Amino acid sequence: MFQMMYRLLCLWIVSFLIVLAQPAPCTAKMISVELVWNLSQAGWIQVDIDKGDYLLKLGNESYKFPSGSTLQVGWGGWTPVLRINHEEFRVVDGSLLDIIALNSGSLRIKTPEGKAASYRGGLQLNWQDGHWRLINQVDSEDYLKGVVPIEMSNEWANGGLEALKAQAVAARTYLVRQLSNGKLITDSPDIHQAYSGLSVEGEASKAIEATRGEILVDAQTKQPIDALYSSHSGGHTEDAKNVWGNADLHNISHPDPYSKGVGGAVNHWRFIVSAPLLGSTFGLGPVREIELDKFPSGRVKSVKLEDEFGQTRIVKGRAFVQAFYPFGQPIRKEAFLGSLFEAKTVASNLRLSGKAMSDEPFESTGYSGFLDLTKQPEQGQGPLLSKILSSSLGTNASPQPYAVFIFEGQGWGHGVGMSQWGAYHMAQLGFKYQEILTYYYNNVLISKV
Repeated sequence: MFQMMYRLLCLWIVSFLIVLAQPAPCTAKMISVELVWNLSQAGWIQVDIDKGDYLLKLGNESYKFPSGSTLQVGWGGWTPVLRINHEEFRVVDGSLLDIIALNSGSLRIKTPEGKAASYRGGLQLNWQDGHWRLINQVDSEDYLKGVVPIEMSNEWANGGLEALKAQAVAARTYLVRQLSNGKLITDSPDIHQAYSGLSVEGEASKAIEATRGEILVDAQTKQPIDALYSSHSGGHTEDAKNVWGNADLHNISHPDPYSKGVGGAVNHWRFIVSAPLLGSTFGLGPVREIELDKFPSGRVKSVKLEDEFGQTRIVKGRAFVQAFYPFGQPIRKEAFLGSLFEAKTVASNLRLSGKAMSDEPFESTGYSGFLDLTKQPEQGQGPLLSKILSSSLGTNASPQPYAVFIFEGQGWGHGVGMSQWGAYHMAQLGFKYQEILTYYYNNVLISKV
């Protein structure tokens, strides 16, 4: 009898706590996203209403702007001009135009350069310093539908939906924290989160709907955390303080076995550069020796370079990576993608065949793609390493007498917080999004906005 009463009491307590923990209903809100990723400095643009009813406001004037309407804006003699539905151009009275959504609608933005993108919600156009500043006014949940597919992939919904859910919660948390600090959000991945609007919506929308309103909060204060994430941790996440200088108990370094063996080129990459080019990049002569100073995670804190003349220079790890990072280029294996790497020196007189002419094996098959651009010096022998400039610049016609440096690394990005590839692998292994989030973020709870 006592045991039965005890069990009933426990069940009552648990039920009571669950009721207390039930989140309040979450209502999405309208937010403003500045479009700077592909549409900054836009001088001429065309806006087409694809769906829904809108109101076009020009100063004190208002026009009905239903589906099928068109607005063209540009400038003439540094004065902003506009044209509505292909009528005559006229000078803009003031510098602010508003295309306000009256119901659920979408619009399309095009430029003379061929750039085009579709967005839900409305659009504000502000003439500033000789160009149009574009701000998409959109429902916060619809905003996420344009973030998650480009930060991850719609294709991950097949077998990796839980990873997309984790990304949705992290991206929503990032948005809430950014806006709570009174800061503006942009569509640029170099500034905030990547956002491409309606153009990229797809299967990932299921993850946004399934986690609607959910964010990560500190377990004690219940305040939104700084939910950072990057593409691939390389097998070990990083402390926030080692990247940005500020400690963050929610983003601490720990081993990440789930990121190993996945991600293709970003899982394991290799970059080769000649000693003269390496030295000239940092104001030195041909580099003779490299010394790496590392964080406990294995990421490089700084690189000490010494050239053939005895001059030395210490370069911070992130600055070293940025000097060779393939900005604006497709990601491939022969690139410098992160600060989790090792360095190896190879004497310039080594030639590649089945083995290098040295004390250790040196497989030529591992350097395909750019080494085969060099001419074979002798029949049956591989390319001459001393002709290489770098993995990105290819080869030189003549060999150089100094060393060649090989950097082999893992991962892509800063490594703080959630590893997107690691999350995908966890999802494939059967982990739920709550487990993924609590694995990558420390001392957190999932709550509703």
